Amino acid sequence: MNIYYLGPKGTFSEQALIFYISQKRGYCVKELKTIPDIITMLCINEDDEGLVPIENSIEGTVNVTLDMLINDADGLKIKREIVIPISHCLIADKNLDFDEIKLVISHPQALAQCRNYIRRNLPNAEIVTADSTAKAVSEIKNKAHAAAIGNARAAEIYGAQIIDRDIQDVKNNFTRFVVLASSDCEYTGNDKTSLIFSVPNEPGSLYKILEVFARENVNMTKIESRPSRRKMGEYVFWVDIEGHRCDNRINKILGVLMGKTEFLKVLGSYPKYM
Repeated sequence: MNIYYLGPKGTFSEQALIFYISQKRGYCVKELKTIPDIITMLCINEDDEGLVPIENSIEGTVNVTLDMLINDADGLKIKREIVIPISHCLIADKNLDFDEIKLVISHPQALAQCRNYIRRNLPNAEIVTADSTAKAVSEIKNKAHAAAIGNARAAEIYGAQIIDRDIQDVKNNFTRFVVLASSDCEYTGNDKTSLIFSVPNEPGSLYKILEVFARENVNMTKIESRPSRRKMGEYVFWVDIEGHRCDNRINKILGVLMGKTEFLKVLGSYPKYM
C-alpha cells in the first residue's frame, strides 16, 4: 500500500505522516508536490491512502483540500484525523541579526501565521512565497541575507541555523490533517462524521437542517460554507458532528437530511483525535 503526503521532507505534513505510520506496517511512503496530486493519485489507486492538511486553528480551512473533497474526490472517504502542534522557526543559512535579513521565504499559511512577528521584527524584508515551508528552508541555502519560516526538522535536514523559535503569532497553534482512502473507519464508540450538503436558496432552509441535529441532541463541532461553483450566492456546507454514521441517531439524521437537502455527501466516519 502507498501512503501519499505533501512533501518535501521537513514539512508539517511529514511530521503528521511520521505519527500516522508509526502505528502501521506494510506501507510505502510516496512524496507528492501538491494536494491535488495526492487526491488525483488516490482516485486512480483505490488501495492507497493519502494524508492532507484540512484546517489550521489560526488561518482556518485549507480551501484546496475542502474544495477537492466537495467537487473532485468521488469515492474517497476520511478514515482518520491527526492534529499536531505547529511551532514555526526563523531559519537562515547562518546566524543573522534581524536587520541583516532582507528576504523572508515561506509557505503562505506560515507567513500568515507569523504576520505580526514579521511586521514587528522584519518590517523592511521582502516577502516571497514557496510551495512548502521545507522548500523555503532549502531555498535560503547560500543566500547571505535571506531567512525562511519553517520547522526545526527542516533546519536540521538542510543544515541551516535556527535564529528564533516559536515565532507564530498565536502560541496555541494546531493543524488538523485527514487520512483519505476508499473507505472510512469502523465504529469505535468515540467517533466523528463529516458531511457536506446544499440546501434550497429560500428563507429558513439552513435552520431546518440545523434543527435536525439539535432535535437528536447531536453535537456539531464544525460548520463552514464554500461556494458551490454553480451560481453566485449559492453555497455548499461542510459539517462535522459527533458520532458514527452507523449510530442509530446519526443514521436517522442522514435519512431525514436526504429529504431536506438538494445534495448530501457523507465524507466519512473516523475516530476523534481529541
